[in-house]
Amino acid sequence: MTDPAASSGLQHIGARAARGALWSGANALMMKLAGIAVMVVVVRLVTPHDFGVFAAALVVHAIVSSFGELGLSSCIARRDLDPERVASTVALLALASSLLLAGVMALAADPLAAVLGAPEAAGPIRVLAIAVVLGGVFTVPGALLVREFRQGKVFLASAVAFVPTNLVLILLALNGDGAMAFAWSRVVSQLVSGVVMALSVDRTYWPRLRRAEAGPVLRFGLPLAGANLLGYSLLNADYAIIGAFLGPVELGIYTLAFTVASWSTSVMQSTINSVAMPAFSAMRAGSAELHGFLAKTSRLVALIAFPITALTIALAGELVAVLYGEPWAAAAPVLQVLALYGGIFAVSLLLSNLLVGQGRAGSVFGVQAAWLIVLIPAVGLSLGPFGLPGAAWVHVGVIALAVMPLYLRAVRGTVPGAARLLGRAAAAPAAAAAAAAMVSLGAAAAGNSDLSRLLLGGFSGCAAYALLSAPMLRRSLPAITRGRTGTLLAAYDRIELPLLAGLRRHKETV
Repeated sequence: MTDPAASSGLQHIGARAARGALWSGANALMMKLAGIAVMVVVVRLVTPHDFGVFAAALVVHAIVSSFGELGLSSCIARRDLDPERVASTVALLALASSLLLAGVMALAADPLAAVLGAPEAAGPIRVLAIAVVLGGVFTVPGALLVREFRQGKVFLASAVAFVPTNLVLILLALNGDGAMAFAWSRVVSQLVSGVVMALSVDRTYWPRLRRAEAGPVLRFGLPLAGANLLGYSLLNADYAIIGAFLGPVELGIYTLAFTVASWSTSVMQSTINSVAMPAFSAMRAGSAELHGFLAKTSRLVALIAFPITALTIALAGELVAVLYGEPWAAAAPVLQVLALYGGIFAVSLLLSNLLVGQGRAGSVFGVQAAWLIVLIPAVGLSLGPFGLPGAAWVHVGVIALAVMPLYLRAVRGTVPGAARLLGRAAAAPAAAAAAAAMVSLGAAAAGNSDLSRLLLGGFSGCAAYALLSAPMLRRSLPAITRGRTGTLLAAYDRIELPLLAGLRRHKETV
């Protein structure tokens, strides 16, 4: 029999996981919408050249910061590890590695900028090195909030940081230095949000080495850091190659297209990374609970990502023209292709978190390595004959034909029949999204300007998708669609139940 006290505790954890998912999703959605509004203003203040220079600097920052804390934050985020034992060691190792890597980044800024085809990026690279250090300083507070599903505090940190971050961005952009404006805004964001998270945790863990814990946390963290390094390298490899071969103007256009295409992914990425991985880690490999939880989360991912993908493809030209203006028109055909990539990437992100949550970071590393090995030469070969759209199609081909099969093979032992499960979960949302896109195209044709076509196509496409997906939403979120409760938290009942059962089994096997 199950201990009632233990069962009560498990229900509390499950409720916190559900609440964390909602806070994380709300945070990502609100910050993304606000960020889009600010970006519309700022992009109209800067040139594609300035945006490309910052993109070159951001390539360096993204790759370095992905390895900066050595993957150690996940040691704390995992619920099967005790933060009392490992947090101080994690704080010391993360700070030391971030300081070292930031120093190398600053010293090598000039040659790195030259290799990326944008010598003007050296200054922004040095500024972004400060953000790398701050990331190491605030590794432990952020991970503790994730561990305890306290995404409300993460939301607070993002909200508090939003105003000073974008005030700095807009003021510096108005002053004429677009690339440095973006760089300093990143530093301000990292500092303010980090301070808020540090003040939100119940206990401060000061950097201190415990030799007995250093080995285990590094053995877990380093493979994950390697996977992160490869992951961010492959996410930025195309930027590096395009900058080196085509220069900052083309890089700026490509970066804008990729930014817009990533809207759906970035909204979900925060929720998936901060909630799904801890939840997956609490379930046994091969269990019915894990199978059911993956089915429901993959259906939700598809229901959110696929319509955004489809409508972005249908209305890319109008979207770019209305939001960013004529200087950015060349981004539209690239955006159409990359929107398809974004939808597939959202599903791959879920599988990656499943593997990490089950303690198989090495498998993620292997998939990321193969991804990078295939992607880099393919992008380079595509630029000459096909330009930016060619590089975008390479992304789609590699993730669909190489990466997803590798992920499905990797999770086969953890979730038997994962390929069939994902196929069933994604088929109906994909069909509904495709139909909505056709409706959107038909309605947009009646417009006589970019704005009217965007509004007609957008509203009609959203309405069509809402109608077609209503039965799926009713099954996935019964508490909302049937009006049985006044709180959003109750909408996660059918996700929370298998999570609780998985937690219970995990508890009984320890």
